[in-house]
Amino acid sequence: MRSESLALHSKIMPVTLADIARALGVSKMTVSRAINNHPLINPQTRQRVLEVARRMNYQPNQHARALATNRSSLIGLVVPDLMHSYFAEIYRGVEAVARPLGYRNLICNTDEEAAKELDEAEALLPRTDGLIVASSLPPGKVGFYRRIIKGGAKVVLVDRRLEGLRCPVVTTDDVEVGLLATEHLIALGHRRIGHLRGTAASTAAGRFEGYRRALARHKLRFDKRLVRDCGFTEREGYEAMRGWLGEGRVPGAVFAVNDPTAIGAMQALEEGGVRVGRDVALVGGGNIHYGDMLRVPLTTVSWSRSEMGRQAARLLIELIEGKEATARKGRHIVLRPELVVRSSCGAQRAAVGVVRWAARAGSYSVKR
Repeated sequence: MRSESLALHSKIMPVTLADIARALGVSKMTVSRAINNHPLINPQTRQRVLEVARRMNYQPNQHARALATNRSSLIGLVVPDLMHSYFAEIYRGVEAVARPLGYRNLICNTDEEAAKELDEAEALLPRTDGLIVASSLPPGKVGFYRRIIKGGAKVVLVDRRLEGLRCPVVTTDDVEVGLLATEHLIALGHRRIGHLRGTAASTAAGRFEGYRRALARHKLRFDKRLVRDCGFTEREGYEAMRGWLGEGRVPGAVFAVNDPTAIGAMQALEEGGVRVGRDVALVGGGNIHYGDMLRVPLTTVSWSRSEMGRQAARLLIELIEGKEATARKGRHIVLRPELVVRSSCGAQRAAVGVVRWAARAGSYSVKR
C-alpha cells in the first residue's frame, strides 16, 4: 500500500525533496545531500533515498539546480562513429553512471573529421558541465583542448589519447591489442602477416606498434609492403583489401586495426573468391556486438566498452564536483584486452573461446 500511495502521489503532482524527506522520516537537507552524492552521507542512507526517489518518480528541477549551482547537469559526449555498436556501448556506460547522479547526456557524432569535432566540442562547451571525447585529431594538434582546459573546462578522453594533453584518459592497451592479434596468427603458423592500419589516432598507432613488436619477438622481418593504410570504417577496409587483391600477393594472414575494417576486408576477400578462415586468416579488434553472427564469425580482440564509458563518466563527474585529488590530471585508466577466437582466423574449433596471453611468459590460456 505504501508503494502504491507513493506512486499515486507522483502522478498527481511533481515530487519534491520535502516529499521524499517525509516518506523517509529524515530532513530535506539529508535528501538533498544524498541525491547530490555529498561525502557526509553514508552509502546506506544514500541508497535508501535514491530508492524512494526512484519509486516516487522524482525528477530534479534542472533549471533551479543550474541557477543554484552554476551547473547544467549535462555531459557532452563527442565520438567519431555511431554507425557501429562500439561507441554506442561506451555511451551506455556513461549513461549508467551519469543518470543516477542527476546528469543527462548530449552526444555528437564527428564522422572521424577533426574540424567537425572541434565545432561540436565548441558548441557543447557552454551548454554542459564537461566533455567526454573520443578524439579524431591528428597527433600534436591539441591546442584547442589545451586552451579550454586551461580556461576551466572539464575534459576526459575515452578510447583515444592525445599526446601532450594533461587530462584524465580511459583506454585499452592498444599495443597489447596488436600483440595479441599478431601473436595468435604467428602461433597458428603464419609467417607472412599483413596489417590494415587505421588513421593517425593513438589507437591505430598503438596497434601497429604491437604488430611490429610481435614480428620482432619471433624474428620475423617487418615488410612495409604488408602494411596498408586505411581508416576505421567498413568501406575503407573494403577498398584497401580490394586494392590489395588487385595487386596480388595478399598474405595468408591479416590483422585489421578494428572490426569494421576487418568486416569490410572480409567482404572484399569473399567477392574475390578468397575464403576467409581457409585461404586467409583474419583478426579484427573491438568485438562489435554482431561479430559472432557474421557468415564467418570474426576473431577479434575484446575489452569492455561499457566499462570504458563508466570509468570516463566517473572521472568527469569527479572533476565537475571538484574532486581534483581523485580525478587528478593526467590519470590514465587502462582496460586489459583479451583475444576472442572464432572462425575467421582458421583456428581449430576446439580452440574457439577467449584466449588470454601472458606477456611475460609468452604463453596462451584458453577459456571456453
